[in-house]
Amino acid sequence: MTRILSSIFALLLSTSILLTGHGLQMILGPLLGLELAFSELEIGYTGSAYYAGFIAGCLFIPRLIQKVGHIRVFLVLISLATVALLMLGISQTLLFWLLARALSGASFSGLYMIIESWLSESATPENRGLVLSIYSVITLLAISAGQMFITLELPLTQLVMVAAILFLLSTLPVGLTNSASPQPLHPVTFKFRKVYNDSRIAIYGALVCGLVTSGFWALGPIIAKALHFEANQISIFMAVTLMGGALLQLPIGRFSDLVDRRLVISALSGAASLVTLSTIVLGLESPSAFFIVMFLFGGATFPLYSISLAHANDNSTLSPIETGSVILLTYSIGAVIGPVLISATLALSNLGLYFITTLILAPFSAWTFIRSQAIPATQAHFTPYQDVPVTTQEVILLSTDEDLDEVSDEIFDEVLAAPLDSATPVPSTTAA
Repeated sequence: MTRILSSIFALLLSTSILLTGHGLQMILGPLLGLELAFSELEIGYTGSAYYAGFIAGCLFIPRLIQKVGHIRVFLVLISLATVALLMLGISQTLLFWLLARALSGASFSGLYMIIESWLSESATPENRGLVLSIYSVITLLAISAGQMFITLELPLTQLVMVAAILFLLSTLPVGLTNSASPQPLHPVTFKFRKVYNDSRIAIYGALVCGLVTSGFWALGPIIAKALHFEANQISIFMAVTLMGGALLQLPIGRFSDLVDRRLVISALSGAASLVTLSTIVLGLESPSAFFIVMFLFGGATFPLYSISLAHANDNSTLSPIETGSVILLTYSIGAVIGPVLISATLALSNLGLYFITTLILAPFSAWTFIRSQAIPATQAHFTPYQDVPVTTQEVILLSTDEDLDEVSDEIFDEVLAAPLDSATPVPSTTAA
């Protein structure tokens, strides 16, 4: 353990500093937009622009990394992320903000990609789970710590400077490391139709997860502000949601290893919609009550991505990286739509996030349950649940063993050996 930690210490230290600044940036963007008199819908557009840039970065930055290497691109992307952040402070034009947020999304998709591919190459099958767990914990703690900066009695423009300083400081550990740069990134292929045919529930689960959770990430501070929360209460509002997702994700995921994952997906969606519906019906006003609601909201919605990914891998004859890339892209498409959809409802009610969550997840929960009863639970092979952050396709590779594609199940071996085309049925799976 000591050896593996020493080999990736510089990278983890850079990641901690970088994501602390990113956590602060995530809460600053919406609040700064509100201070500049942007409407909720316009702030929603900026959130969607971030995720659109994120998708573009996942598609194009791997080519740049292959040309000039991980460390150089890492330093360049941090510079671009800093530029994108500082751009928010020099213009009140919406188009300018959209470009800045898209640039930020593209930069962070590349940064996540580099971090995760570096960790993946440093890990072995024996310690891969440990490395993924450490990375997940650092991600949670750093983003939460960054959001607590909002409690400082500083103007938002000065907090932008603080976030920019953290971005630039994160270049030092990696910039000074003598560790070897990782190998080129794995090529990305998107076989959407194949994954959809193997598991519709996984596709729709990732989509609705992106729709709902992106609204929280992009508009959480605006929602809390609309509920008349103070600065320290806004940071707690965001932090308890993260804690709910972090604390409940692993036990729920492990439980999904023991039962039909479709039932777990249905139960989580139903629980989330019940929590949000109760918030609307009861007319909650107390900050403490909303903190409990958001803890449960995070606990019910954040695991949907990882469990959908596990369910897709259970039923897919593709490699984990191919399947995971499709699930990630589907989540990202939902994440582009979510902020605009939820911000439009915020113009009508401060509880827009809760209305949208109820309207999306309640029907999805019912449909998933009905489908699980109508179609038997069959799978090509079993892939144990991994608590996978929603970042890039490289973390999916990190969460798998090197020999995961070699499945001992005889039926799955036959499927792999057979020629796969649109007319070839897959005998061991159902479009679950």
